[in-house]
Amino acid sequence: MRICCLAIVAVVLSSCGLVEIGGNGGGKHEVWTGPGQGPGGTGGSGGKEKSVCYITGFDYPDGYDWKADPESGSVKCSLVVFADMVPVMKVPVGESYETGSDPDMHRIIGGHLYTDWSTGSETVIKKDGRLLFRYPGREMICGMLVDGDDVHTIGLDRGGAGFTYRKNGEVLLERKSGYLFEHLRIDSAGISFAFCEPVGSGASVQGRYYNVLGGVVSQVAVRDDVKAVHDIICRDGEVSYIASLVGISEPVVVSGGQMSTLDLPPGAKMPACRFVGSGDEVLYVEGIFTMEGMPVTGGLWRGGSIFRLFDPGYTASSLCTWDDGICCVLSSAAADMPGLIFRFGEIYPMPDGYAMMGNCPIASVNGILYVGLSSLSGMRPAVWKDGSVEPLDINGYISSIYVDGVTHPMKGCATSLGLR
Repeated sequence: MRICCLAIVAVVLSSCGLVEIGGNGGGKHEVWTGPGQGPGGTGGSGGKEKSVCYITGFDYPDGYDWKADPESGSVKCSLVVFADMVPVMKVPVGESYETGSDPDMHRIIGGHLYTDWSTGSETVIKKDGRLLFRYPGREMICGMLVDGDDVHTIGLDRGGAGFTYRKNGEVLLERKSGYLFEHLRIDSAGISFAFCEPVGSGASVQGRYYNVLGGVVSQVAVRDDVKAVHDIICRDGEVSYIASLVGISEPVVVSGGQMSTLDLPPGAKMPACRFVGSGDEVLYVEGIFTMEGMPVTGGLWRGGSIFRLFDPGYTASSLCTWDDGICCVLSSAAADMPGLIFRFGEIYPMPDGYAMMGNCPIASVNGILYVGLSSLSGMRPAVWKDGSVEPLDINGYISSIYVDGVTHPMKGCATSLGLR
């Protein structure tokens, strides 16, 4: 359940010590870099490696009402990258810069900023504000991986249906219909993702499910009793999926030849669920369930058993994992139910006057939970760090938080859990 907000941002260059490094084609491109932890760096004493917390946000000029955004498309706007709360890069946003203000149009991978942009006829991929490649066709990039010098993308056609899987802009796999699941991954068995393709016509349309591993497409969940597959993930060459089966009221998890049902409260029905991976061993399931007389509620399952049921009416907005733990931000459709932060089994109230915006602004870094909080009144955003709140010096909102080397699930392939 992602909340995609407005655009943002301008940092005072002199205060950040930013230095111009030049531009590249298609208008005046001013990319700035400044002090702070660079890609792949280490910190701490004794040379012990530590992960870097990367935060992205949009910044408008001081005093501009970024929430109302009355001058959208013409006001100066920048995408700013922070490493451990220190600004390290600033990229101008706008059509002439081929950089978008949508939080789904950028991501941090290996300490570098990758952006995508659609012109009237092309898709443009940039790294740290500089052109990597462009190709014909207007795509929304919902998944990206970097493997050495190769950039793998999965894009949805902005004017039609289906998807295209590419390496450095070259087509490797294409489908004109169907939808993707959220797990674009790379591990010892290769790059993998999964999709559903409809077959038949009219009332007899059914979904066929496939996993792609190392370029090889294999059909998944080939059973006569499958009503629907909710999610598919491949880890170290082993495919797992969650399905609804004929004659079984609860969803089942099929993995490694074993099948287990999800333990639901008596009388509960689960309309949607998906996998949440943690490390190499633990695989959680996030789900939403309904019961008579109770609003839609979320929960987490591990090994088929209930790990945590949230308070009635609360569902997870964004999740992150750390070793064998899991954290998330909880939200409710009810105005009188403020947001909550679930940190390794403990519940914290969302600070007054803030909400989570952007695309998955939550990450666990070196055992500390970071949550990006944006002001409901249009003031400066802040970062929640294990209960403390630290302001971030931009006039805008926080769009995402990343741990170096870790990418978020694919974006834009499903609007929210349960709404495919």
